Amino acid sequence: MTEKKYLKFIAYLQIIGIFLVVVGHSFHEYPDGDYGRSMLLYRMMHSFRMPLFMFVSGFLMVYTTRSAVAGQRRGYTGTFVSLKLRRLLLPFAVLTLITFVPRAYFSPIADETVEMNLDSLIRAFVYPHYMVIPYLWFLQASFTLLVVCFCILVLTSRLGIPAAAVDIVMIAAGAALLPAASYLPSAFSLAYAGKLAVFFVLGIVYARNMDGVDVIMRWTSPFVFMLLWAIWAALFFALEGSSWMPLCSVAGIGACISGAKILEERRITLLDPFFGANYMIFLLSWYFNVLSQQVLGHFVRLSWQVHTVLSLLSGIFVPYLFYRYMQRHPDSAPVRLCAFLLGQSLKRR
Repeated sequence: MTEKKYLKFIAYLQIIGIFLVVVGHSFHEYPDGDYGRSMLLYRMMHSFRMPLFMFVSGFLMVYTTRSAVAGQRRGYTGTFVSLKLRRLLLPFAVLTLITFVPRAYFSPIADETVEMNLDSLIRAFVYPHYMVIPYLWFLQASFTLLVVCFCILVLTSRLGIPAAAVDIVMIAAGAALLPAASYLPSAFSLAYAGKLAVFFVLGIVYARNMDGVDVIMRWTSPFVFMLLWAIWAALFFALEGSSWMPLCSVAGIGACISGAKILEERRITLLDPFFGANYMIFLLSWYFNVLSQQVLGHFVRLSWQVHTVLSLLSGIFVPYLFYRYMQRHPDSAPVRLCAFLLGQSLKRR
């Protein structure tokens, strides 16, 4: 397995993950007083959507940095950190600054109040519950896990510690963090990082052992696909609300892997147009979710189902079209600036 080989199934997992995120954020107008979180569909998706994101992040970290971890690219650690700063934390800072003033100005008609002062702005950069775009905590948590785990892999490789031993210790450490996550500080989304670390590590371990695992797991078998979903559903209803819920998340991730590999093997190209656009959808979908639900809801009386459909479609397709425009105009100065600020790469002609 080489670093340059493009894995379509991972791209499919990214697209599936971002679709689930936008769907979850589109239930704001559901009449339960909790933005749709009480819905069975929402709870079932929530059982594995963020773990899936972390799994993919861990996988890609290993898959794209094999030579660096193996010591073939000395001094790459600093480069890796700077790349992740640009990819994750720069967009976080830019979107927070852009959104803070209008978010604070419209606080009287918003769900949560954001005060227009420096202290509120600082909290928006540091604490997840004060962020002006709530789900951007994922960028901070991902950055922490990427840097920490990359440094661990590089160090253990240089010390000659067997990869199998490292994998076992990292899985054990990630599992141990699950019950301890609530005791971690919320600053810089460290509690979220601790809660999701085990899934990030599982992505690392799968990337390092994919050839062997795929010999055992017949991912592309329809029977395996249905069995994994059945296991996930059974675990969801049996374990929801318990400390064993991560087992359900793992089953959901496995089912998604099976589905993605089936799409790749059978050359089903339904999701192919969205290749590369998942990160842009993640960064910008919130704005269109808000416009189609909270803002529109103040001017037009529509059913929650209509708001949900509008939110879902606009949250996916408007950022998607923006991404495609950027890729078609890579030499435009405004596009280059926007790509830099949002951590995007452009395809040069």
